[in-house]
Amino acid sequence: MIDFGVLAAFRQLLIGDTQLQEAGVDQQIHISIPKGADYPCVLVELEEIWTSVRLGAETGFVKLKLKASTYSQKLSSRESLGIADKIRSAVDGQTLDVEGGKQGIVRLSNSIIDMPSQTKPLSVQQYFDVLVR
Repeated sequence: MIDFGVLAAFRQLLIGDTQLQEAGVDQQIHISIPKGADYPCVLVELEEIWTSVRLGAETGFVKLKLKASTYSQKLSSRESLGIADKIRSAVDGQTLDVEGGKQGIVRLSNSIIDMPSQTKPLSVQQYFDVLVR
């Protein structure tokens, strides 16, 4: 299935990034948060899938929207913002090789910053469009 192939390739691109490795986050990038996960961590999720009804060389095969959520346990920290910036620089504009000889081009489409409160730390959600051809 192409959607999970893109999700896995996106995660591997993040794990292999030297900036995220230096920040110590490369082993905390998950597709689902495991019980007892260490923070800070990144959760990569599949948000939407669009398929084209037109077939041809000029159209894409499928378009996916991925969400990368960055979480930190520190209430007043900008840790999540720094990690989110590293994620953006690691994947924005990159090409993913996926199964079937297809390639996906990654583009940042939106970012949402949830400000911290007394009960939850600051978190950042980044939305990426991936056009697979």
